[in-house]
Amino acid sequence: MNWKYHSLAACCIVLLSACYKDKGNYIYEKREEITVSGIASTYDKVSLQDKITINPEVTSTDPGARFSYWWGIYETNVQGSAPKVDTIGREKALDYLVTQSAKGWVLVFGAKNEHTGVSRIVTSSINVTTRFTRGWYVLKDDGTGSDVDLFLTPENIEPASKLDNVFSLVNQRKIDGKSMLFAFYSNYKSNVTGVMSNTRALFMLTDKDASVVNINTFREIHGLGGLFYETVPVKKPGSICEANSSNFFVNDGQLHSLYGMSANVGLFGGRQLRDDVNTPYYLSKYFLAYVFGNPFFFDERSSSFVSATGTGSVMSNVTDAEGTEMPANRNNKELLYMGLKSTNPFSGVALFRDKTDPSLKILSTIKPENYSLKLVNDTLDAAEQIYRAERFGSVIADENILYFSVGDKIWSRNLSNGVEQLQSTLDGEQITFIRHLKYSGSGAEQPFSFNYVLVGTTAGGSYKVRAFRKSSGNLATAPDFVMEGAGSAGDVIYMAPPVSNYTYSNTY
Repeated sequence: MNWKYHSLAACCIVLLSACYKDKGNYIYEKREEITVSGIASTYDKVSLQDKITINPEVTSTDPGARFSYWWGIYETNVQGSAPKVDTIGREKALDYLVTQSAKGWVLVFGAKNEHTGVSRIVTSSINVTTRFTRGWYVLKDDGTGSDVDLFLTPENIEPASKLDNVFSLVNQRKIDGKSMLFAFYSNYKSNVTGVMSNTRALFMLTDKDASVVNINTFREIHGLGGLFYETVPVKKPGSICEANSSNFFVNDGQLHSLYGMSANVGLFGGRQLRDDVNTPYYLSKYFLAYVFGNPFFFDERSSSFVSATGTGSVMSNVTDAEGTEMPANRNNKELLYMGLKSTNPFSGVALFRDKTDPSLKILSTIKPENYSLKLVNDTLDAAEQIYRAERFGSVIADENILYFSVGDKIWSRNLSNGVEQLQSTLDGEQITFIRHLKYSGSGAEQPFSFNYVLVGTTAGGSYKVRAFRKSSGNLATAPDFVMEGAGSAGDVIYMAPPVSNYTYSNTY
């Protein structure tokens, strides 16, 4: 009987259709279409160097369209929360300097027809890379605040372009004080990646503050106030160095250490004591240290050398090695300069002035033997140029030469025989530093390897850093290149991906 029911249902459908009259009076409103062109799907940009420059075409099927626009950018792969979109423009044309860190980002463009309220959103991928890991960094100041200029070296060691004030551009502030010293460590611990691990970290010291940044992004990891477990009462950096698997930081004459061979969070401990009875001390900013040896510091109060370990709370006493010509303890001397000469064998050079007779100046070669020092003295004559020296730069592991400045002139002194030679005259410029840097050997890339004596000067509110080649201790007549910028330069360092804490030995 089922066929009867199916036939009846079919007849009912036919009858209903016959009763319906189609008047054919349809009215549909076509949906507005907004078209955006001129925006690529992907952009590759270098942070703090490249701009995103786009002027898209926006059209609508609405004849009365009046558009408003906005641009935004947000980070991809955000874990645990919704991505935050930062607005970077409200005009149709975008001309935006990329300041984001090296990772993936999304660029967003929005166009809204104010006449109809209809909007169109277009997104693009932004692959942000960084040039922070390759180039010459110059630490400079304007007399009250310090910043960093980056000279980019994309093809060889000679700079091709420059980024001004990268520290303040990334961190929105300058470092307080006058520039003094760079130091780089590839084994410094931080949680910039989300977990505590080794970080390629660049330290910058001024006479009133310090900062350590992640070299991949140049974002600050810690300022001086955040570098210690205990808040330091006075911000007065002296030096930072690495020795015996530890980092040592001198602030306001007091020594703080950070042992690198155990779990740590990148913070320096409390001040080390001078001895078991906590005798007052004040360490000079000058130091003698390298990665595998014991560090040596000079206590200005007692005119004595001291050493230290990264795990101890009391500094180590230094004794006299056999044959020394000056005692390591209570020698009644003021330390005018001390710098590293060689790591193998470990040695240094220092200039002293007698506290009782200030006209007596002594140039000493320092030869450490464990926790003992052998000092070999060269008493200076007032007629010698080095007697009036103002800035110093020791040559590390090459010739037995010490460079120094008198006025606008660079001199060299052969530490083996005392011969002095005029190397360069810099036309009335004030010399601010002399530094020997070498990036060579199996770890250095050939297009970028170098061996330079770098001389910083200032005149008229601007600085110059000249890169001189040397041959048998003599500087070339003209530098290979000159880096220039605003302010006064305090130090220079070259960074590249293979550079590690073993590449350069910290010294003044």
